[in-house]
Parts: sequence; C-alpha cells; structure tokens
Amino acid sequence: RRWRRPGRPCCMAHVASPSKVGGGLFRTDGGIRTTSGLDVSDPAIQEAWTKVRDDAAPETWLLLEYEGKDALKVRQCDAGGPAELLEAVDDRQVLFGGFRTKAGKFYRVMCMGEEAAAMARGRAAVHKNAAFNVLEGGCGEVCGNSKEEFALNLSKVDF
Repeated sequence: RRWRRPGRPCCMAHVASPSKVGGGLFRTDGGIRTTSGLDVSDPAIQEAWTKVRDDAAPETWLLLEYEGKDALKVRQCDAGGPAELLEAVDDRQVLFGGFRTKAGKFYRVMCMGEEAAAMARGRAAVHKNAAFNVLEGGCGEVCGNSKEEFALNLSKVDF
C-alpha cells in the first residue's frame, strides 16, 4: 500500500483523459461521420443497378469506373455470365460493380487492376464502402487485386 499526502491526487490523476476522436469514416464515438468524398450521384448508376436487380431484365452485371479521381460512372451494364464480365475487366483500372447470380442473389465486385496506379489503388480502398453502399441489396462481395485473382474468386460463385 502506497502512502500519499492528504490533498494530493492519486498517481493516475495526472494522466489526461482520452480526447474525443476526430471526424472520419470509422468514427465510433457517436459523432457525425464524414464521407469518403466519392461522388456516386450519377443517376445512370442507379438506373443500371435497377436493371441488374430486375429478374425480367436481360442485364445481369454492372461495372463502374472512375471519372476523375473522386466520381464513379457506369462503364458497362450487360447480360451474360462470368466470361462476359471478365472480358470487360481491364487490369489497368480499378473497377466496382455488381452482378445477379442464377439463384437471384446479388454480389458486389471490386477489381483493383494489377497495373493500376498505386495512388488509384489506395484511393479505391477508401472508396470501397461508398461504392458498395450505392449498390443496395448485395449479399456478398467478390474482390481481387488483379484480373487473375478476381477471376479465381468469381469462379467460386454460381454466377
């Protein structure tokens, strides 16, 4: 037992209490969350995703690409299976998107092309949640750090 002088705080009282966490994407203190800065307001994105989600529509997949550094636009929305989707994937770009499986489930995709610039790959990692959130109703995701890895992961889903 340590002795302390009357009127003097215990040894831990001088330690400052943790300061409030600043704003950010992953805030846990209940404060206002900020966005990643990704612009997904293009109405064509929602129109294309609605087609993919519609069982009566022939479109089964959608790919989104960057327009500038902080906005997404529709690259391609088409019918077909994994072969057609992979044909549209470019290993020099970062792409987001989604597809409808034969069972009627929806998966979101992200392919960070192996030849994409390092800054673009880093930015995409921050933008992933915003891109996936605009594609509502997904039950899972298929991602890859190259077209080859993406193809391997895509083959594990009944698309």
